[in-house]
Amino acid sequence: MNSSVTLRKAIALTAAGILAAGTALFAAPGASAAKADLVWYLSSPERTVVDLPPTGPSIGDITVSNGDVTEVPGKIAVGFYTTSQVTVRVNIPGGREIRDVDLAISAPGGVIYLTSIIRANSGTPPTKAQTFAIIGGTGKYEGVAGQAIHSGFTAQGSKISFFFTG
Repeated sequence: MNSSVTLRKAIALTAAGILAAGTALFAAPGASAAKADLVWYLSSPERTVVDLPPTGPSIGDITVSNGDVTEVPGKIAVGFYTTSQVTVRVNIPGGREIRDVDLAISAPGGVIYLTSIIRANSGTPPTKAQTFAIIGGTGKYEGVAGQAIHSGFTAQGSKISFFFTG
């Protein structure tokens, strides 16, 4: 009888420990809560859309965009960015679509390459925060990895925060 009570207590303590560890894992702050390693600002993009048949938003449409990169919003450009986007899903409720996006940011010292799957309203740049994987770089950014949080565009542009790993 005594061993049965001890066993139940051990199981309850183990379950409580697993639950606490799982809660801590999900409650742990992500990159957005950490201090960014690098922050830049992107001007509102110039966009060119290649509208493949059928007319209107459809899978396979291509968007190319570019703009300036600054260290302070609205100040002198220190570089530029460019994206290539392919629409991979359309007609999501609310007029949204999903795009496969490659982003290259050219700034003093090299280029950082990023990629993501983003959601945005058809025919517009994203207005909500999006997370990008940092997949590499050149020059002083050679070998970088991690993620970047793009704030989404407003009329004034956007902010991109880099969180490097390793």
